[in-house]
Amino acid sequence: MPVGHLTARSAVVGSLAAAALLGAPAAAGADTAALTPTYALGHGLYPGDVSICGGRIDARASSDYPEPYGPNYVMLTTHFVGTSRVCIVDGTLRWRNLDTGASGTKQWALSGWDGPGAPTAVYFDPGAGRVSVEITTSTPNIPGGGEFTAS
Repeated sequence: MPVGHLTARSAVVGSLAAAALLGAPAAAGADTAALTPTYALGHGLYPGDVSICGGRIDARASSDYPEPYGPNYVMLTTHFVGTSRVCIVDGTLRWRNLDTGASGTKQWALSGWDGPGAPTAVYFDPGAGRVSVEITTSTPNIPGGGEFTAS
């Protein structure tokens, strides 16, 4: 086979392979969405402690957890600094299913006992559809949240 034909044939085969990969249907998977962080103050081991801490709580919503807890949850990960070894913060996750109108709340609590960045999952059942989530704390805060598609 002449070199020109071999080069052309290689180019065609490569183009077809790339088109097949790009055009292949994506595997069905769970919706995962990064939510905006919640910025908050926390406290030491006891609410009356003079110890204070503050930082952000990153949140990621997902609909891929197997039963019996899921499948929908928000994973909260803290990034706090302060004068105490432990930073405790608690709050409320508010959700609203934008497709069905259903809504609800779920209480949560985090502590620094598990170390910085240790995640805590908040499980809830909003039903299938687009879900709006807001995360607040019982201490002064700037709420975080966003939307994801629940299964």
